[in-house]
Amino acid sequence: MTNIMGTNGNDTLFGSNDADTINGKAGNDTLDVEYSTGNNTLIGGTGNDTLNAEYSTGDNTLNGSPGNDTLRAKGSKGDNLLSGGDGNDFLDIFGDFLLESFGDLKDFASTGNNTLNGGSGNDTLGANGSKGDNLLSGGDGNDNISIFGRLLSLFSNAGNSDSDSVSTGNNTLNGGAGNDTLSASGSTGDNLLSGGAGNDFLDISGAFSIAYRTNEDSRSTGNNTLNGGSGNDTLKASGSKGDNLLSGGDGNDFLDISGDFLLESFGDLKDSVSTGNNTLNGGSGNDTLGASGSIGDNLLDGGTGDDLLFVDYKNAIGGIATTFNATTKTGSITAGTSRISYKNIERFNILGTAFDDNIVGNSGNDTLSTGSGGKDTIDGGKGDDFLFVDYTNATGGIATTFNATTNIGLITAGTSGISYKNIEQLNILGTAYNDNIVGTSGNDTLSTGSGGKDTIDGSKGNDLLFADYTNATGGIATTFSATTNIGLITAGTSGISYKNIEQLNILGTAYNDNIVGTSGNDTLSMGSGGKDTIDGGKGDDLLSVNYTNATGKITSTFNATTKTGSITAGTSGVSYKNIERLNISGTTDNDNIVGTSGNDTLYGGNGNDTLYGGDGIDTFVFNEYYQNVDSLYDFNATNEVIQVLASSYYESLGGLSPGTLLATQFTIGTSATTSEQRFIYNSATGGLFLDVDGSASGFTQLQFAQLSAGLSLTNNNFVVV
Repeated sequence: MTNIMGTNGNDTLFGSNDADTINGKAGNDTLDVEYSTGNNTLIGGTGNDTLNAEYSTGDNTLNGSPGNDTLRAKGSKGDNLLSGGDGNDFLDIFGDFLLESFGDLKDFASTGNNTLNGGSGNDTLGANGSKGDNLLSGGDGNDNISIFGRLLSLFSNAGNSDSDSVSTGNNTLNGGAGNDTLSASGSTGDNLLSGGAGNDFLDISGAFSIAYRTNEDSRSTGNNTLNGGSGNDTLKASGSKGDNLLSGGDGNDFLDISGDFLLESFGDLKDSVSTGNNTLNGGSGNDTLGASGSIGDNLLDGGTGDDLLFVDYKNAIGGIATTFNATTKTGSITAGTSRISYKNIERFNILGTAFDDNIVGNSGNDTLSTGSGGKDTIDGGKGDDFLFVDYTNATGGIATTFNATTNIGLITAGTSGISYKNIEQLNILGTAYNDNIVGTSGNDTLSTGSGGKDTIDGSKGNDLLFADYTNATGGIATTFSATTNIGLITAGTSGISYKNIEQLNILGTAYNDNIVGTSGNDTLSMGSGGKDTIDGGKGDDLLSVNYTNATGKITSTFNATTKTGSITAGTSGVSYKNIERLNISGTTDNDNIVGTSGNDTLYGGNGNDTLYGGDGIDTFVFNEYYQNVDSLYDFNATNEVIQVLASSYYESLGGLSPGTLLATQFTIGTSATTSEQRFIYNSATGGLFLDVDGSASGFTQLQFAQLSAGLSLTNNNFVVV
């Protein structure tokens, strides 16, 4: 037995095959007993230490102590105790492969029963490919804990050499306080995952296999228990084969046992549906429970709160049958081999099959979608229910009837049909034939196909008509009577006669379009090409113009008194009136873009553009940091924003996340003063700059916009998408 003591400096200390005790003391130390056969104790002491017991066979104790430590026992055979202590630590008892002669792979899995304690801090604990019964506890902080199953099968020089390093033990993963990620994907053991306090992610989904000339998969096969604890948690058992128990606990949780796919040899996809009999308990809070593609006998209990059950049966091998008891709040859903019993579910989101579906909603606000075939019967039940129907691939035009008194309707298209009742809202995608569509008494969205002569009656409610004429053979012509609420739209050989429509959403053609909106809030979108005339009519109307492919720069005007304006770009142009908001995408030239009196969204594109937002609260868009320098002449720092695209502004390198820019990522001055700062506003000159790394020695800051000087700009003036 050897006792090795380090100094207060940065030490590198090696043990022997005896039972060694190595203490690094202060400093950033490396303590190594790799391949040792003794029972060793490694103490890092203060500092950021590395403790290594890889491929050892004894029972080792590794204590990181304070600091950001790395503790490794990969491929070990003993029962090890790894404790990170304070700091952001990395603890590892992974299974491993070693390449031997003739290209064969030898499995060096960790076979002992190990205990990993992260301690306080944001820790990473891994037992991927381990064969033992392990206990992994993250402690306080946002921890990442995993016991992945891994399958590696290679075709070697000596023939098929299949090696797996699947986690086979019965493991316990405790996240502790904080927002933790716990994963046992591909494990074959009976595992217990407990998130603890915080917003946690718990996953036992089927893992992907890397397989050449094999048909293996590494799905989770054990009977697992996932406890979310308090907080808004995500619990997933997608593609699992075992009988699992998922409990969300307090908070608004997401529980999912939906099917999945595995990538096999030569790029094939293997179906990985969940085959076990699973139990999902939402607990308190507004939970979402999913069971798409599961073929076991599953029990789902939403618990208290406003809970949603979603199932996607578009690939089911038989039609849907449902039952619901409004008194007991219990019911069942079957589709082919998929079976669900549920209780305490307030809302449905069901996507139907290609067969004959019989769907009964519950007492809440349901979303029910029929498949692309079959003759379906839909009863929304109580609540404000939504029926989605996609007939874009139907073999004939749509015919509909609706009785507002009984709230009963019928929709047919070719060989498909739907008989429905107790539906308050429709969303119908029309065919390429002549459609005759009648809406419900609620707020419907009715979309015509790309061809045919259609007749649309929105009926009562605030109804939206969507018409896509981007591929039409001629320009749009429209008429509308605000008195009768009747209108007509034609484009080439296509046409729509409509009434009782409160909102239009029209995608224009490449020809000369003449569009008149309704009395409601319309969205009118023009492509590049043609000289268009647009009248929004009454309401809060949006005109969207995309000139990114135009052949010349944009020039634009707007008269706030008459609410008239014009936009031209090369051979394209729009003359408009009664438009309250603009959404303009500019060209690659130097554009001059003028907004309206409303809330506009202006994107200059490439080139040195001049942007005038006008009155209203405007958004100025920058999708690329190298678009030259745009001048924002009337930017109001009180409430207007600059929108940047995270992926183009170095999302991974620059650390931008969707949402309002972090306060630490913005500064006022001439250059970045910290490594986190990304946007620099020079209040003396008005220049706005980007710095990817916040370092003068790295990325050279680049100006991308010119604002007025002296603005009270903050991080709240930037939004990342």
